[in-house]
Amino acid sequence: MTNLSHIAIIGSGPSAIYLLHHIWKNIDVLRPYLKTIAIFEKASISGRGMPYSPQTTDIYNLANISSEEIPVLHHSFGNWLREQPSSDLKKLNITELPINDKEVYSRLALGSFFEDQFKTIIEQLKLSGISVTSYEDKEIVDIRQFENSRFEITDKYKKSYRFSTVIIANGHVWKEEDTKERGYYASPWPIQKIVPKEGDYYNFSIGTLGASLSAFDVVTTLSHRHGTFETIKGGLKFIKDKNAPNFKMVLHSAEGWLPHLQYEQQEPLRELYRHFTREQLLGLIDDAGVMRIDDYFDTLCRPALMSAFKKDSMPDVVEKLQTSEFSFSDLVELMSEKHEYVNSFEGMKEEMVLAKQSVLNNVPINWMETLDDLMYSLNFHAEYLPAEDHLFFHNEIMRFLMNVIAALPLQSAEILLALYDAGSIELVKGYVDLDADSPNKNSTLVTVEQKDGSTEEFDYQLFINCSGEKKLELEDFPFPGLIDQKILRAPLIAFRDPTKIDGIEDTVRKAVVDADDGRKKLKLSGIDIDASYRTVNDSGEPNTGLYNINFTHTNGLRPYSYGLQACNATSLIVVESWVTKLSEGLDVADSAEEMTKFYDEHEDL
Repeated sequence: MTNLSHIAIIGSGPSAIYLLHHIWKNIDVLRPYLKTIAIFEKASISGRGMPYSPQTTDIYNLANISSEEIPVLHHSFGNWLREQPSSDLKKLNITELPINDKEVYSRLALGSFFEDQFKTIIEQLKLSGISVTSYEDKEIVDIRQFENSRFEITDKYKKSYRFSTVIIANGHVWKEEDTKERGYYASPWPIQKIVPKEGDYYNFSIGTLGASLSAFDVVTTLSHRHGTFETIKGGLKFIKDKNAPNFKMVLHSAEGWLPHLQYEQQEPLRELYRHFTREQLLGLIDDAGVMRIDDYFDTLCRPALMSAFKKDSMPDVVEKLQTSEFSFSDLVELMSEKHEYVNSFEGMKEEMVLAKQSVLNNVPINWMETLDDLMYSLNFHAEYLPAEDHLFFHNEIMRFLMNVIAALPLQSAEILLALYDAGSIELVKGYVDLDADSPNKNSTLVTVEQKDGSTEEFDYQLFINCSGEKKLELEDFPFPGLIDQKILRAPLIAFRDPTKIDGIEDTVRKAVVDADDGRKKLKLSGIDIDASYRTVNDSGEPNTGLYNINFTHTNGLRPYSYGLQACNATSLIVVESWVTKLSEGLDVADSAEEMTKFYDEHEDL
């Protein structure tokens, strides 16, 4: 059993906040065992997290999530906003009242909410008799295990601390370096680094790698500083500043897609067993502990999706789903084609009409919501998938979900369309190659290749990589002591059919290893964890007292863990696994039977 007497939490963002919240909710069970909690935050502000901090984000960046989609802490986000003075709301770029739970507000507003909740929860824990200390400007650079399974953590100032339990919740890290002399930025964060000085303007085209939500943060940040947005005849219009007549944003996207728009949801929070029972899922796991993704789709997804598409009046898709030969891959291809337009901005205009009808008239888009539920559930059972199905999940399903299911707020879409109508934004389809050997040392040369092999070059004075954080490999784990001591390992997943290995791409084949048990296995990115988020050591045993709830560290095994609901869910699983062990003597991660029962009993999942 984990020794909970002295807990260290590395990071103070949403995952850490929800972890503290669930500790407080279960304090009656945990109080006899818990003495101290220490929270280590590398930034100078605790309780916000990188995406919501004024040190990294901008007043014009939206949270991309509404209050009704955020798991409640002591308050809901919407109710907390209603309690704030209008003068404070104005500073957070909130001017339209009353507050609407369906509305998407600024990142800084959500960060202020989290910081307030963080402080409130800490005070509640202190009142409950727990000693809680929050450290700012304390970046942890290493963790090592020593006698009696205790852990020593070391900060950047080489000061060490010892704890019985460590939970890693430290969020995003972008390690690639910017090349400022060439105007290349490896990520948009902190976004202040790409903002021109007051009085200066970018009177040229600016490129981004990616047309995702991060790219739109760049677009909103820079466009507001190169012009104004005015509401004219009920629509938004962009008026370019006279000092920047050549200002333009060019988004580079391999598929040429823009995300789907925000849509009305019947149930804004995902649920693991909304569309099937745990018994139905257990029935798909064979004697070897393997579940095939095709069986998951055929048995659990197909009936739920047929019902959803029927509600959405899409009989053509229902008819295809009624045919057993119509596979998961076929569905992805079909719905991708429906999302693909000759001109993505013109397509967005068409979609905007439907999206506004959905949101304003409370008309749900059932198939998107249902598929999101089903994939959310699959994510929390992904350890049962064989290697070939993990490849399909990572390479095809995730790309589809992030491009088609990920929802762009209507406010962001209106800004994009205003820029498009003003000729100030463009989307370029094709695969991007960044030429590091460009003869021009003052710009970034981008080569775009189409599927037919044709290429086109673009030269940018400013180019921002918005493709997201690279997948973490074991050797790049930020706490090297754990690697040296073999406390961690990469996830290793066996192939169900080893004869298929020869058919996979060469780049993927490099990740196939010969395991100690003689089987061919696929080495996934990130680190290995068990179902209760305990890290797993080189011998395949869970590490008592060392947990990791950082999505970027665990997305090899949990590819669809993202967003604030996942922050809540992973934290809940950790704390409730302690409670179950203390009160019932059960280790919930021991078997699929116990873990699915555990999931089923906790409605917040």
